[in-house]
Amino acid sequence: MNTFIDNDIELTNKTQLTKALEDIVLQLGFDAGSLIYAPVGELPNKTPGQVHPIISVGFEQNPLIDRWIAGTERDNPLSHIISPTWRLMLGQTLPKHFDLKQQLEQPEATHSIAEKQWLKALIDLGFSELCMVPVHFPDKTYFALSCLKLSRESDHSGSTDLSGADDLSSQVLANLLYCTHQFAHICLHYNLIDNPDRAHNSRILSPREQECLHWSAQGKSAIETADILDLHPETVRTYIKSLLRKLNAANKAQAISIGYEIGLLGGGEITR
Repeated sequence: MNTFIDNDIELTNKTQLTKALEDIVLQLGFDAGSLIYAPVGELPNKTPGQVHPIISVGFEQNPLIDRWIAGTERDNPLSHIISPTWRLMLGQTLPKHFDLKQQLEQPEATHSIAEKQWLKALIDLGFSELCMVPVHFPDKTYFALSCLKLSRESDHSGSTDLSGADDLSSQVLANLLYCTHQFAHICLHYNLIDNPDRAHNSRILSPREQECLHWSAQGKSAIETADILDLHPETVRTYIKSLLRKLNAANKAQAISIGYEIGLLGGGEITR
């Protein structure tokens, strides 16, 4: 069974992974691809977590595509935060192949204005198809392999190659999922992910600030947190203001997002 990866080749570093990804992209008939890691795929407020690019191929002719790989700013038209395909795949376990124009032409209620702008931005860059492969881990760690195909010129008969998003067989998608799982485990095993030092980050907040951040992430108000910790509500609010300053966060939601990203949350339960 063809799994895209030569089993005789050992993959232990980013250079080897990049070559393997390049081979996969070419075998699929696509033009570019990237492997992205998120410490937490989906945050408690149901928004996508921060992403970290690991390897990518085929984007040399599209400098703007770097914003698609790593961009997180909400005013970035290619940010994963507003990507309709990224949001969909956070709840999927199997690969999915998208025709970008078909997605853009779906009814108004299907995608928000920002999501339609995201789709149009990719199409404007010349891409016509996107295949995404999700890998979920029990601790909410998330990997995603994304492959993009450029629009093809008309052939000699005058017809246009509109390779539909149903061209990849179930066997091909299964092989692609297998390879992506291999990539994810290799990245974790050989520590190929540029991840913040969690031991250092855990010292950013005081124990009380850490507790207040934890209970905020559980949806508790300052009054509820004060009751849980046997503190005055105003004391809790003071701790929250302090942790917002230390994390350079504008509000609690942003602080929670940063907390998950740098390992202040999700590393164990805090009991009452």
